[in-house]
Amino acid sequence: MLLLVLFSASVATARPLHVIQERGVLSLCAHANALPFASKNADPPGFQIEIARALARELGVALEVEWVTTGYQFRSVDCDIVLDTIGVAEAQAERRLLLSRPYQRSGVGLALPPRRADVTTFDNLVGHRVAVQVGSLAAMLLGRRGVRTVPFGFEEEMLDAVIGGRVEAAAVSPASAEYWNAIHRETPLRFVNAYESEPELSWDLTVGLRRADGALRDAIDRAIERLGTEGTIGAIYARYGIGYRPPRSR
Repeated sequence: MLLLVLFSASVATARPLHVIQERGVLSLCAHANALPFASKNADPPGFQIEIARALARELGVALEVEWVTTGYQFRSVDCDIVLDTIGVAEAQAERRLLLSRPYQRSGVGLALPPRRADVTTFDNLVGHRVAVQVGSLAAMLLGRRGVRTVPFGFEEEMLDAVIGGRVEAAAVSPASAEYWNAIHRETPLRFVNAYESEPELSWDLTVGLRRADGALRDAIDRAIERLGTEGTIGAIYARYGIGYRPPRSR
């Protein structure tokens, strides 16, 4: 999520659908070490890689991954799409991204120790220590409300801090919290979909099309619709212990 904030599309010659078909390759920007989202070396490789492979198959081309770890690399690397782009056109306008139809609902919720059944909203944690990603929207909004935010670089570190008792909760994506529970069955966390009552912290996820034409966006939209209807997207998420949440807009 942090890298999506850092990502900014550079001005480049457009790569429309017919060029991708002629090349036989659709290229994806993805983080090299960020499970459950993506990983260069892990098997399975992350749901972003699996979804992108499915999209490429629908287009009749191969998938090529441009591995990145920093915001600078995202700005300079030569790729066509980036997954899990927040589906707010105004937020992506300066990055010159076209947005596909959404394929998943997400946002920022709360990961808590299992004993904290009393917490159901962010406001329940005013005055308490909550892990947030440094520079994130959640950090700004919760800080304004009087939550004692503790900045971290990665969501996995934030969840570990909850388990270790260094913070009382972590403001994280449902994907990170559910994947944590899938691979740390001995130390599960309680996750609260607090974003459902927070419009600024809830959104649909889309494919960000970096240098696309309308034909490519239409092709990606059709592919998402087919993959969603036949259950492929939900099955991919399930392999990582993550629930499929239908987007609000279609």
